[in-house]
Amino acid sequence: MHCTVVDFAKDRIIFNFTDCTREELEAKLELFFSAEGYRLTKTEGDKLSYEKGKRWKRLLFGAFSPFHHVKAELNPQGSTIGVMLQRVSSGFSGGLIGINQVRKEFERITEQFKAYFRS
Repeated sequence: MHCTVVDFAKDRIIFNFTDCTREELEAKLELFFSAEGYRLTKTEGDKLSYEKGKRWKRLLFGAFSPFHHVKAELNPQGSTIGVMLQRVSSGFSGGLIGINQVRKEFERITEQFKAYFRS
């Protein structure tokens, strides 16, 4: 399984995977996100949603209760499978501290993602 970064922005990053099947990639994604404390909350075709923390706690306690939501969208194109990781939660319910927490967590998770699939 080979992984390359194709495109990135503040709230999304796109990877291309080769030498793997879709089932292998989905299994590796599940292992990666569960190791990072995320759980799969929704699957809609090629879109997978992962969350860490509880949204209701974030709304109630603000920045004292972290909530992170990441969407992974698979885009198969021949022998290559594109994966777009996108930050879904903004952190506004946690104020400025919450916004900063969400931004830093997305940066951390993308770096961990690169390291995990590089090995």
